Amino acid sequence: MNDDFLFQEEAPAPVRTPDAAVKPWLILIVDDDQEVHAMTRLVLKKFTYRGRPVSFLSAYSAEEAMEVLRNDPGIAMILLDVVMETDDAGLRLVPRIREELGNEAVRIILRTGQPGQAPEDHVIHGYDINDYKAKTELTAQKLGTATVAALRSYEHIVALDRSRKGLERIIEASASLFNLSAFDRFAEAVLTEMARVLDVGRDGFVCVPRGAQRADAQILAAGGRYEDLAGMPIMASVDTALAVRILSALRERRHEFDTDIAIFSLRTADGRDAAICLHTGRNLDELERRLGEVLAGKISVGFDNLGLYDQIKKAHKASVIALAGLAEYKDEDGGGDHVLRLSRLVTETAFAMRADEAHKGEVTDEFLDLVTMGSMLYDIGMVGVPDRITLKPGPLDEAETALMRQHCERGATILEKASRMVEGSNYLSFGAAISRSHHERWDGSGYPLGLSGTDIPLAARIVAVADVFDALTHCRPYRQAMPVADALRHVEAGAGTLFDPAVVAAFFKVMGQRGRLR
Repeated sequence: MNDDFLFQEEAPAPVRTPDAAVKPWLILIVDDDQEVHAMTRLVLKKFTYRGRPVSFLSAYSAEEAMEVLRNDPGIAMILLDVVMETDDAGLRLVPRIREELGNEAVRIILRTGQPGQAPEDHVIHGYDINDYKAKTELTAQKLGTATVAALRSYEHIVALDRSRKGLERIIEASASLFNLSAFDRFAEAVLTEMARVLDVGRDGFVCVPRGAQRADAQILAAGGRYEDLAGMPIMASVDTALAVRILSALRERRHEFDTDIAIFSLRTADGRDAAICLHTGRNLDELERRLGEVLAGKISVGFDNLGLYDQIKKAHKASVIALAGLAEYKDEDGGGDHVLRLSRLVTETAFAMRADEAHKGEVTDEFLDLVTMGSMLYDIGMVGVPDRITLKPGPLDEAETALMRQHCERGATILEKASRMVEGSNYLSFGAAISRSHHERWDGSGYPLGLSGTDIPLAARIVAVADVFDALTHCRPYRQAMPVADALRHVEAGAGTLFDPAVVAAFFKVMGQRGRLR
């Protein structure tokens, strides 16, 4: 091969010496002629683009080039010879780079000393290359121009790809964040997702202003060096200078960036502002800052939604408590004390079951919340039972018993009708399931459907135990309160027949914690 005309002599252009600390552009030279490698390095020795120098990798065959590309995906440009181990080795390498390696970003400039073997029109249209140069016409000036064009194109492609991936991460983060309904869990997820979008460590915290004057802020969630500071005021727990910067950003509702710190202000419509502080370990570039600001805007909406959700949930809970009070209005036990006692006992029993591996996945945070409130509505159907039955001092006859038993289905019907106004599981739908099934028995001897075992909803199985114990230990129109020890023996005797043995075990664990087993 004759490469005597590879680089014609030209007057050298003045070039600014780059900063050695700046990351160079990687260029891969693929050619079987060592002289071509040496001349290329010499000609582009002082070349810079956007203040960054170039650095070279060498391969002397197509297979060697594939190995280099597999191990170094950051290569921006390839200067590729056509004729190497075979007459078309360079051409055959192009589809392998694009398809086998999936590398669409790297710019490929085809160089050939024998243009007749690879006609320009055929190559440009048939192969995914970005430029075609005959070695006899490739002066130093033309090589520099082609390199600038290739690096500019590569830079744009990489920026677009980073933007696309960043936006995909933001969409994923938004979907993940907006599924959370508790402020502390939301703040934890916010920290994680912001670090993921920016591709930095989870070394930072989320904080909210404190007090009427907002002279301090409280850490909601933390990671890295701040891992143990959740719940603490920042002025008492982080570097004073950093705390002052964060408070300033909160007051002025602005983002702030430094060489290794990023502070994102979360500006909410209802004034529940917050801030994310991350130690990035580097100065974020313009794209990363914009992506962080976009995600911060999404997070701000999430904080607003959480505030609205919190208000709605409080209103929902107030409605449940009002309904529970209505159900017990005629109860001589105090018009509501019973359901509050029962709700506490049910919650503690459910929490104790959570320690059991068999029920750990079923007794989730959501389940605990739903069963706490839903259990208050378990006897709502009693509003339809006449006073002559509920207040009767003696045993009920057969007809009265049948009428009394209708309260299960009646209560479930009332709650199900109301729950249809709310999507998904909610206090009313949970209460409906408990209302219908809290008199079912483990051995199938209960009512109204004769369900048995795990066919009975877990919430109803827990309420069944708590309800019997509370009823036995408090006065009723037809009997006096039973001593706690006798009531405990009654519950224990019912395990495996009347009650779920696992629920009974958890119930006794709670009683032990309360000191009621003595």
